[in-house]
Amino acid sequence: MDEEDHTSFEGDEAKVKMEAKKIRDKEKQAQEMAEYEEMRKDEREKEEREIKELRERRERRRKERQEEEKRLTELRKIEEARRKAEEEEKKKKKKEEEQSKKEEREKKLKDAEERLKPKKPNYVIAKKGGEEGGPKEPTSKEDMQKSKEQLEEEKRAILAQRIQPLAIDGLNAEKLREKAKELHDHLRKLASDKFDCEENYKRQQKDLIELAERARQLSKGKGKKTSGDVQRVDDSFDNLADKYAGCPPKILLHSKYERLTDHRSYGERKDLYEKVSKELEELIEKDRIIKEHQRNVRTNVGEGEGGEGGEGEEAPQEEEVEA
Repeated sequence: MDEEDHTSFEGDEAKVKMEAKKIRDKEKQAQEMAEYEEMRKDEREKEEREIKELRERRERRRKERQEEEKRLTELRKIEEARRKAEEEEKKKKKKEEEQSKKEEREKKLKDAEERLKPKKPNYVIAKKGGEEGGPKEPTSKEDMQKSKEQLEEEKRAILAQRIQPLAIDGLNAEKLREKAKELHDHLRKLASDKFDCEENYKRQQKDLIELAERARQLSKGKGKKTSGDVQRVDDSFDNLADKYAGCPPKILLHSKYERLTDHRSYGERKDLYEKVSKELEELIEKDRIIKEHQRNVRTNVGEGEGGEGGEGEEAPQEEEVEA
């Protein structure tokens, strides 16, 4: 009985120990779990703080990028505006230079035309009073000059008179072809007339220049005793005038108003003439010698009379040499 009680007591004590151990294990686990939870909480808070910092940093970078892009956009706009302004300024300056050059060319051309134009009289011969029905002639230089508006009005009237309306409404294909051919012929005739007028104008301009130069030379040489268009040549040495005191001076044998003037001096032309004459004489002499040799050869290869004929021909030559 006592042993059974003792055994049951030991069993209860072991059970109590086991229960106490379980309780301690549970408490330990609970404590560890609490520590783990606390550690996880700290880690989560730390992660949340890091995530928040990353988000804030990313947001700051995004704002910085936006501001940078905005600044660069403004800079690009300013640069583009400056470049456009420079291009406009260059174009304007170039246009002004071209306009200035064009005006200068027109002014020079106008001045040249004014110089080439013949001077008009500053008076007008008025018609007699008995003539009726005729237009009144202007009596002063100011009345002769027309204003720009009047010239434009006359130009428009003349163009309206010359440019006929093109009536092609209701024409078939054949009529249109005939009309096109007629217009083509008319344009070709106008182009030909324009070319003829331009060539005539150029020729007249050259003639005017030559006549003006001739008049200037004639007015410049007034009071001098000259015969016609003969002009003295005093820019080269004259051997005859050096030998003979009464020798007249050299003169030009061509007109000084020729368009293609020989700029060589008298001495150069004389040397050229003498050189050509000398070469021509040499060629003639060579030709004479060759012909003489051929004649002698034909005479020598002839019959017996050929030898005597050769001696007969040599005798006059010897006489000429002796002479």
